[in-house]
Amino acid sequence: MEKNNEEISKFRKFMGWQAFLWGLLLVLIPLSGILFILSFFDYFGISIMKQQYAAWFMGLVLSAVFIGVPATIRSSKTVIPWYDWCMSILGFCGGLYIVIFYPAILYQFGVITPLRLFFSGIVILLILEALRRMFGLSLVIIVAVFLSYGFVAPYMPGAFKGQGTSYDQLLNYLYLDANSLLDLLYLAATMAFAFILFGQTLLNLKGGDIFNDLAVRMFGRFRGGPAKASVVGSGAVGSITGNPVANVLLTGSMTIPLMKRSGYSSSQSAAIESVASTGGTITPPIMGIAAFMMAENLGVSYQVIVIAAIVPAFLYYLSLFIQVDLKAGQNNIRKVPEKDLPDKASVLKKTWLIVPIFFFLVYFLFAQGLPPATAGVYASGIAVIVLCLQKQIRQEFLPRMISILTDTGKTMLEIGVILAAAGLIVGVIAITGLGFNLVQVITSFGQHGLFVLLIASAVVCIILGMGMPAVAAYAIVAVLVVPALVELGVEAIAAHFFVFFFATMSNITPPIALACFAAAPIAKESPHKIGFEATKLGIIGYIIPFVFVYNSSILLSSSQDANITSVLLSILLAIFAVSSLSVAVAGFLFENLNWIKRLLLILSAVLILIPGTLGMGWGGDLAGCVIASIVFTLEYLRRKTYKQALLVEKEVQIS
Repeated sequence: MEKNNEEISKFRKFMGWQAFLWGLLLVLIPLSGILFILSFFDYFGISIMKQQYAAWFMGLVLSAVFIGVPATIRSSKTVIPWYDWCMSILGFCGGLYIVIFYPAILYQFGVITPLRLFFSGIVILLILEALRRMFGLSLVIIVAVFLSYGFVAPYMPGAFKGQGTSYDQLLNYLYLDANSLLDLLYLAATMAFAFILFGQTLLNLKGGDIFNDLAVRMFGRFRGGPAKASVVGSGAVGSITGNPVANVLLTGSMTIPLMKRSGYSSSQSAAIESVASTGGTITPPIMGIAAFMMAENLGVSYQVIVIAAIVPAFLYYLSLFIQVDLKAGQNNIRKVPEKDLPDKASVLKKTWLIVPIFFFLVYFLFAQGLPPATAGVYASGIAVIVLCLQKQIRQEFLPRMISILTDTGKTMLEIGVILAAAGLIVGVIAITGLGFNLVQVITSFGQHGLFVLLIASAVVCIILGMGMPAVAAYAIVAVLVVPALVELGVEAIAAHFFVFFFATMSNITPPIALACFAAAPIAKESPHKIGFEATKLGIIGYIIPFVFVYNSSILLSSSQDANITSVLLSILLAIFAVSSLSVAVAGFLFENLNWIKRLLLILSAVLILIPGTLGMGWGGDLAGCVIASIVFTLEYLRRKTYKQALLVEKEVQIS
């Protein structure tokens, strides 16, 4: 199995008993998750609280990080130094302490013993060090600032003045309270884990290859085929991985060179891949980890979140697909030669394998109503059975199964560390009252109108998303920003989707567009140039959140606008407006558009997408449709006239 360079450079390489220990820790993480989610211990009358399981997960993650990840780039990648052994053991013991004593701790939460205080401080320091090793110093600084605030909150000025807490109570709260560290760790160790396991099962058993081959085979025969295949394939695989950066590295190595060979520039190729991979995070049925957090925060089932995401995700990819097609026409990019397409018989032979997998996933989630974590584990089992019908997979069954478990374990190290850090931040925000204070500050923007508040909130989400993965950014902005939006009358699910979208879009937003940085070495292009190109291609991702705030009917789970006719009309209008905007951004329809026509198309999109624009209500929708229709009609007639003129000229030359 091929591994990307980032993974190879991040982890140590072991031999002998150390390799066995490292592999054992990685395998224990997914095995523990499977047993807990399937309630295995209940059959033996063993009751395990969710906080105990979260602590066990934390202990395994911290232990594995310090064994497998060197302290610096220059540190040995074959020898584990004594201090890493010490931190690994302390990390495991910090989790084991909660596992053993948590039932007793619940009855004496406020009684802080020296041992409890010791483990509280040690675990927090170990999380910071693990965060530094896995993600770099910048995230550590962000978390450290919040932790420092917890100690000085009573002495801060103005809105930043918070509730005072003694250092021992603060550490005790962050370490043990169900609303801090353990809360987000439990989410990581259940719902997030189940779908990471599902994704790794598909990837290791060549399910991802089937998606890509099918997409290339379907769209390679049309103009701009490689880019269209990238949009569909990367979007599908991105929904499985839930990680834009990982998805760029996974699929981009194939799609970006293919797009470049077909005629797209390096920056365009990398940008298309980045935007397509980023969209996977907001694409049902799996979406990203933040979707599970959203369901928890809203107190609704995961199915509600999936349904609500259908139309926004469709509009996002519709815009990207249209722009990719128009860029191909503008640059005269032809179809992929038949010799470069995957073999048709082979693709048809394998495509049917992925159908039952997703059928059962949807069946478990919607028909059976199973919890997402349980559905994800069951679907992973179905995927193993179905994909093992491939001869190559059967021949390599044991190595691939071990690879599924170890790759899941490695991915969970990243998820566990980043959500542990986010849990510390959320804990500080809660215990100091900072969230309430900042909500008041952000709400003050609402005095200038909802639109101003939305702009301020979007900027906050993007800035936080640039500094940390989208899941961590969402965890924080859901506490800070969402209450302010809800207070001004925004529907709760629309408010959560608003911040979720912008936290996700930070992956393609300069200057720190992580997905674009991942694509840069593959495309051999500047990440900043890719970022600006990606911002244009993903423009609808910055607009859709405003649309469902003002018109929540396109979130099909919304309680408003239940009239089906109204909902369908809103969706059709949104499709028309997104198409108009995409043409305007591309600057091409049948030929290049002048700036006046592009501005008219942008105006029409704004009139339709933002209800009540200029106080026009439905009149705005009508005006937008008329303006765009006139532009499209003029362009069509102009093209028809031009073709007739060419035909006449050709006949004259012949005569």
